[in-house]
Amino acid sequence: MTNAAISASALDLHGISRAAFDLIVSAEVTSQAFYNKRYRTVLEHPSDNSGPTGAIGYDFGTQTAAQIRADWRGRVSDAMLKVLVGGAGLRGDKAAAYCRKTRGLIDIPWDVALEVFSSHDIPRYLSICRRLLPGLDELSPDCIGVILSIAFNRDAGGFNKPGPRWSEMRQIKAAIGSGELAKIPGLIRSMKRLWPDSKGVRIRRDDEAALFEHGLATSHPHEHAKLATTPAPVDPDAVAYVQRRLRELGYYDVGQVDGEQSPQGRTEGMILAYRNARGLPLTPDIDDQLIAELGKPQTPRQVAETRASATVEDLRDEGSQTIALTDWAKRWAGKIFGGASGLGGAGVLTWITDKATQVSAAKDAVGGLGLSSTAIDAIVIGAVALAVIAGAGVLVWIVADKLEQRRVADYRVGKHA
Repeated sequence: MTNAAISASALDLHGISRAAFDLIVSAEVTSQAFYNKRYRTVLEHPSDNSGPTGAIGYDFGTQTAAQIRADWRGRVSDAMLKVLVGGAGLRGDKAAAYCRKTRGLIDIPWDVALEVFSSHDIPRYLSICRRLLPGLDELSPDCIGVILSIAFNRDAGGFNKPGPRWSEMRQIKAAIGSGELAKIPGLIRSMKRLWPDSKGVRIRRDDEAALFEHGLATSHPHEHAKLATTPAPVDPDAVAYVQRRLRELGYYDVGQVDGEQSPQGRTEGMILAYRNARGLPLTPDIDDQLIAELGKPQTPRQVAETRASATVEDLRDEGSQTIALTDWAKRWAGKIFGGASGLGGAGVLTWITDKATQVSAAKDAVGGLGLSSTAIDAIVIGAVALAVIAGAGVLVWIVADKLEQRRVADYRVGKHA
C-alpha cells in the first residue's frame, strides 16, 4: 500500500489490523493516486452481479436509499447525494446504464471515501460476519480482517450459500467454528479457481492467505505449526463432478452436489461403494483413476426388487421421518375437515361442493327464524369462517399426501436410504 493509505491512521479500524485495512483498500482501489485518477468522479460496474460501485468498493446497488443517505449525508453535496441514492437497488444492465448516465456527476474525495469505509462499511460487514460466523472474535485482528476482506469482496452471505461456488466459504465457517484454523489459508487460495482470468482477484486471495498465516503466527501458534502438515483442500469442482456423476449412476446417497467431501461423510461413503462395485482400490480419495472410471459409459446400478416395489407402509415400518411427518400432518388436517384419507381431485371438488351447500343451507335455515339481518349475516359469516378453516385443513392434507408420494417414488429409484 502506498503512503497515501497511511493517512488513514486516525480512522477507527473496529478491531481489524491495519495490515488488513490496507489490504482491502489496496485491493479495491490500488492507491490514493490511482483512486483520484480512476474512481473519484465515476461509478463503476465491476460485474453483472454488482450495482453501481464507488468510493472504496461501496456497492450502492446492494443498499437501500435510506442506508445510502445515512452513510453519505453531510459528507457530499445534496446534489451528489441524490445521484448516489439513485443507484439504490440497481443490478446488472440497469446498474451499468446508470454508471454511464452519471459519469462525471460525482466527486468523492479520498478522505471522504476512507471515512465512509471505516465508519460504515467495516462495522456493518463485521456485524454480519459475527452473526454468521460463531467464534470470529476469538481470532487475531489480522485473521478477522482477512475474513472481512473475503466477505466484502464476495458477499458475506456466501458463508451459508449452497453449491460448489461457495464451498470454500462454507468450509471456512466450519473451520472457524471448530478452531481448525490451519485449514483456512488453503481454502482461501483454493478460491482462486473461480477467477482464472482475473489476476487482481487471484493476487488478493494470495495476499489474504498470507496475512491469515501471519495472524496465526502471532496469535495462534499451535495452529500455525500445523500449516506444514495440513493437506491442501480437495478441488470443489472435482468433488462436484464426482457427486454429479455418482448421482447419475444411481448412487443417490452421495447427497447434494455441493463440492464438499467431509471425512466419513455421504460423499466418501458413495465413493467407496462405487469403487467396490468397479473393483477399484477402496479409498475415499478422488484421484485420476476414479475420475477416468466415472467418465466411462456405464449402466446405472440396479435397485433391489424389494425397494423398487416399496409402499408407504414399508417406509413407515423403517422409521422414515418424512412419512412420520406426513402422517402427523394428515391426522391434524383430518381433525380440521373431518376426514383423514380418500382425498383426490374429485374428492376435493366434492368436499368444496358439500361445504358450499352447507353454508347455503345454514343461511336458509337462519333466515326463517325471524332474526335480524345483522344476526343472520353474523351466523353466515361464522359458517363461512368454519368452512375456510376446514379448507385450510384440506390443503395441508393434500400437500402432505404429495410429499408422501414423492418420498415413496424417490425411495423406489434409490434416491434416499
